[in-house]
Amino acid sequence: MSLSASNITFAALLIFLLLPKSYSSKTIESNSLLPQVDVDLLEFPLNLEYLEAEFFLYGAYGYGLNKIAPNLTKGGPTPIGAKRGKMDKFTRDVIKQFALQEVGHLRAIQSTVKGFPRPLLNLSAKSFAKVVDSAFEKQLVPSFDPYSSGVNFLLASYLIPYVGLTGYVGASPKLQDPKSKKS
Repeated sequence: MSLSASNITFAALLIFLLLPKSYSSKTIESNSLLPQVDVDLLEFPLNLEYLEAEFFLYGAYGYGLNKIAPNLTKGGPTPIGAKRGKMDKFTRDVIKQFALQEVGHLRAIQSTVKGFPRPLLNLSAKSFAKVVDSAFEKQLVPSFDPYSSGVNFLLASYLIPYVGLTGYVGASPKLQDPKSKKS
């Protein structure tokens, strides 16, 4: 699957709009048993895992990591604008499963590398509207709101993991230590 320039631009916009501040372990001691390149490659997706976990947790439950697994936040700030989505029971159940899967991803990464505090995430409907408007190259009326319906939440649910998946696919062959590849 090749990535077009518009897909790459869209992915970059999603990251920059929803992750206003990302972190690296350069200021926090990491697992010294792994090569630094592996630590860096594993920690970059940690930003996306925080994003996915918080989006799905808030969408399904109306609250996030602060309540579900506060130790995984490492004291990072609470997300901005996230809220419980309007969706039917079946969709909510699917989103709950996505949320718990992302919590597991955070645990797996943090058991391999020390990590860093959760970054400040802007999960507001306005941020998602900016990303979707950019993808359509025009402002939608009404603005896209992932929390307004189950269908909208599922559409937004597709966007976020897609960005993470492309990052993992690109990073995986560059990992050097076999322990890193298990994360």
